Amino acid sequence: RNRIMPGVKLHILPMSVSCLPCVALCEEGGIQYESKIVDMMTGAHKAPEYLAMNPMHCVPAMDDDGFTMWEGRAIARYLAAKFGLESFYPSDPKKRAYCDLALDFHCGVWYEKITKGILYPPCGWAPAPSADELAAIEKALHEDYWPALQKMIAFSGGKMLGGDSPNLADIFFCVHLEYTKMCCPSSCVGKHAALMDYSAAVKAKLPKWSNWSGPADEWFTSKKV
Repeated sequence: RNRIMPGVKLHILPMSVSCLPCVALCEEGGIQYESKIVDMMTGAHKAPEYLAMNPMHCVPAMDDDGFTMWEGRAIARYLAAKFGLESFYPSDPKKRAYCDLALDFHCGVWYEKITKGILYPPCGWAPAPSADELAAIEKALHEDYWPALQKMIAFSGGKMLGGDSPNLADIFFCVHLEYTKMCCPSSCVGKHAALMDYSAAVKAKLPKWSNWSGPADEWFTSKKV
């Protein structure tokens, strides 16, 4: 659902795991916003007015009363800072540094290797990996990616990256994990019990999840493999 005001407009695809964390943050943080669907099938992302706002022609993009930017993690950081969402983006330097570390890890490693390698192929957004590539992803998940995530969670002293409540990085991980599980339950991610426990713990602390998840649930269920 949308919360409309003259200010924050999120330009999104409702089934994009790159967009949905920003929507989730607005819902959970009580930020008034308007969702504007970018119909990429008809080339709306290449329209001159969209390119003027976002020359990378990707989603999400944001227009906050004339202040425009793209890249979901940057948008989330901006919104959390502007609206003083301390629990999602703490001001303590060390806690913020680890939140930023986890966001950068999610962007540079998790999204590139796990989301693109496992979730995107059945959705038609990336080529299917070979058996050897899938084996390499699973090996890296167990030997590198999950231990790295565990270390970051351990720093918080709680069950998630934000400690006892989610921070921005938890939201990004949870969205990607929940829809990877929904679409690809037999993948190395979907079968990773500890990862799924972590994601479930985060989701349980996001009570407004159902406000925005309906279209994505329908989309990813239809792509289940």
